[in-house]
Amino acid sequence: MNIEIVDYAIYKRLNYDSVFKDCHNDSYQIYGKIMEGDSYAKIAWSSDLLLPQFIEIFPKIFAIGIDQDFAIYDFDSKRRIMYLDLKFLFCEMIIFEKKILIATELEVIIIDTRQYKVINTIPLQEIYEKMKINCGEVEIYCMDNTFQQYQIEST
Repeated sequence: MNIEIVDYAIYKRLNYDSVFKDCHNDSYQIYGKIMEGDSYAKIAWSSDLLLPQFIEIFPKIFAIGIDQDFAIYDFDSKRRIMYLDLKFLFCEMIIFEKKILIATELEVIIIDTRQYKVINTIPLQEIYEKMKINCGEVEIYCMDNTFQQYQIEST
């Protein structure tokens, strides 16, 4: 997976599917072309200090997150499988037990990777800091040194 930063004029001319739905168009400042093998897609985001996070779920199927955007994109069929317009800023994501855990500033969203749907949302009392997997449980730590445990059901 490679990403090449391009300017807006090139981005608009690219005849590729967009990973995100471009619903935050007014705030996008960074534009890119994603290359996965012989497949391409385009991507735009706002944060000039960050790059999108990519996690391969299955061969040629990636979860992608940055800013308030999250998507699952299939580079083989060249289509977006799922898109979430996040309420809060994306922080990071992990895969555990066929689930994707998307951490945003104030919630953790859990997605089933077999059905590509949200199965739970965990609200946080404080701003997210990190996640750890510990004996089948996810420990979600917040900036105020509190943490919540969440049991992931194996499937």
